[in-house]
Amino acid sequence: MPEAGRLGVPLRGGAERELATALDELADPGPFLVLSNGDPEANNVLVHERGPAGARLIDFEFAAFRHALHDAVPLHVPGPAWMWVTADALGHLGDVYRRALAAGVPQAEDERRYGLGLTAACVAWALARLRRLPALDTRPAGDTSRAQLVATLEAAARTADACRALPRLAGWCRHLADALRLRWPDADLDVTALAPYTPRRP
Repeated sequence: MPEAGRLGVPLRGGAERELATALDELADPGPFLVLSNGDPEANNVLVHERGPAGARLIDFEFAAFRHALHDAVPLHVPGPAWMWVTADALGHLGDVYRRALAAGVPQAEDERRYGLGLTAACVAWALARLRRLPALDTRPAGDTSRAQLVATLEAAARTADACRALPRLAGWCRHLADALRLRWPDADLDVTALAPYTPRRP
């Protein structure tokens, strides 16, 4: 991955092998193959006064069959609109999602299999966002998209820790985040102190 090399944190060894494992899981989801709208961010969910029972997904232009846990990523890492998520703020929506998924995909109850899929999806999302490095380098100091990238990589690593999956890949994500904090002093923030669900510039 050229962006990692540009940061002086090349992918090698155990992290490289674990990334291959993650990509294999996403490419061959087995029972986790589902129809997804492809963009399950907060801005694509209509809420209703009846609560969750009345909620509706919209925007199906990217709909396709893919690994179910791609849809869980926004519950664990910042999305494009950067609405920072935490377990407390979400009321453990990640667990709610897992229970709902398990009703149709019993394999979601398997700690190892679920943890691998969720970690793989979160890391894949973080690395997709890392590809924006050249564009973010040209933005002025203080642009919040830089801190968002740091937050995304660190959140993916925390998800791996919580799932006890792909530890070397998690470490590599942390090294990438540390390198970005050094590269962009303006992005060296305590993002966990930011108020949850506060829209920011992507």
